[in-house]
Amino acid sequence: MTLNTAIIVFVKTVVRTRSIPFKIEADDPSEQGLKALEALQAQAIANGVADMSLEEINAEIAAVRASKK
Repeated sequence: MTLNTAIIVFVKTVVRTRSIPFKIEADDPSEQGLKALEALQAQAIANGVADMSLEEINAEIAAVRASKK
């Protein structure tokens, strides 16, 4: 089957069924994201920076960027 034929078959199936002809799945991103957030939180607590304000974080980022110039 050529690419052109495959695309025509795909488009006709989509039009006929009014849906894509396959199932789309993914892992639960909320569970994976929550685990990543918990790991970052534990690391921030361990490093003593868990209570930094957004302004303090931005100031620290700016300082590091300025030192690299």
